Amino acid sequence: MKSYATTLVLGGLLVLCLLYLYVVEWPQAQRKAQEEKQAKQLISFQSDDVREMILEYRDKDRIVLSKNTDREWQLVQPLQYRADDAEAEDVIRDLVVANVTRVIRDPENNLGDYGLAPPKLTLSFKLENGTERFFIGEKGPVSSQLYFKRGGEPDVYLTNLPDRDILSKTPVVLRRKELFDVNRDTIDRIALEWNSKKFSLFKAQQTWFLEEPLQAFADQSVIGMLLFQIENLRAVDFVDGLEKQEKMLEQFSGTHHVIHFQVQGDPYSMTFFPGVARTGFVYVLTSEDSPGFIIPRANFESIPSNLFQLRDKYLTRVDRSRVTELEILTSGAKVKLPLESAGDPLPHSVREFMRRVLDVKAEIFVRETGVADDFSTLDFDVPALEVKLLGQSKNVLGYLTVSEIVSSGDDDKVGSAYAKGSSLPGVYGIRSSILINIPTKQSVRSEITP
Repeated sequence: MKSYATTLVLGGLLVLCLLYLYVVEWPQAQRKAQEEKQAKQLISFQSDDVREMILEYRDKDRIVLSKNTDREWQLVQPLQYRADDAEAEDVIRDLVVANVTRVIRDPENNLGDYGLAPPKLTLSFKLENGTERFFIGEKGPVSSQLYFKRGGEPDVYLTNLPDRDILSKTPVVLRRKELFDVNRDTIDRIALEWNSKKFSLFKAQQTWFLEEPLQAFADQSVIGMLLFQIENLRAVDFVDGLEKQEKMLEQFSGTHHVIHFQVQGDPYSMTFFPGVARTGFVYVLTSEDSPGFIIPRANFESIPSNLFQLRDKYLTRVDRSRVTELEILTSGAKVKLPLESAGDPLPHSVREFMRRVLDVKAEIFVRETGVADDFSTLDFDVPALEVKLLGQSKNVLGYLTVSEIVSSGDDDKVGSAYAKGSSLPGVYGIRSSILINIPTKQSVRSEITP
């Protein structure tokens, strides 16, 4: 009985101890940790609390940014322009994540010793409830540290605030760099004026087609990259004012190129002035009320500028469901392989070869030819491979003709060959892998024989 009572007493004491820890000690420890964390923080607000931000650097123009009704950052001074939201948010983010590493409590301190008289940067924030002001000085003993002071407080703080970001925000850095505020998925027409050539394309049911100089499928991956470039084309500098723009045009005089595009009926355009190649930059104009833009030349040179780049590169584009027979000619041997038979599954080698024929794409343009059946244009009297895709009535739906291998790849890898197909006029360089594992009657027979 005594043992039972002792157990109850000890259990009660344990519960009381746990209650004390839960009610008194743990809350105090959490409060203390929170106070220590807050003491190390440079600011006590978040980005959502900020309505306006002012940056004042030594001997530089005052920069003012404010949020519009959509909570997007706008440059107000020294000019009015849409701000780069990421760059503006970086200022606040750097202050939020930085911590105090040492407190210098010296009412008689010489602020000049810390680069705070005057400061390298004065930051002012207009919040929903009041304003905050901060001063940033020189680097500390370690290059990744900066001296920091809060407005109205005597203490100076050594912080791990990164100087490479917060001390380098110029109007150019803080401006929105994209030339257009468009979503590439909403672009439905494109026209490129390249020297004396013009190419126009349109989108129908999410597929892009060439309209001029000929009607054909467009290369969907190339157009996809072009749309990505249009959406993400970014300036490295800006030219403001008509007078400065005219002077810039004098430097980039000469030929120009234009891209027109349409977004749900609204027209846009950008005119490129390449200028001298060694400058490394291209000058771009978009509209009368927009500044001039300087972009890297590499961005301009990656824009497709000829028909071969823009058009679909599949040499044989045929509806697979309409093909009933393959006719294969190799080294004088002619083979016909049916793709359909009553109840018999299609041999794997034939099915795989059919897929490979339809996947052959032009890699390099060799030359034009207007003679569809003149295989000698490949510089070979007899092609290494000729494939005809036949329909239900034995009509030719498409064809592919391939030369012997003209160059071998390194380390016995796939080389290249010449080819022409029914969907793309001309002669092209292709990968020679289509010449490997060509099915024959014997290989098909051995595959289907038990």
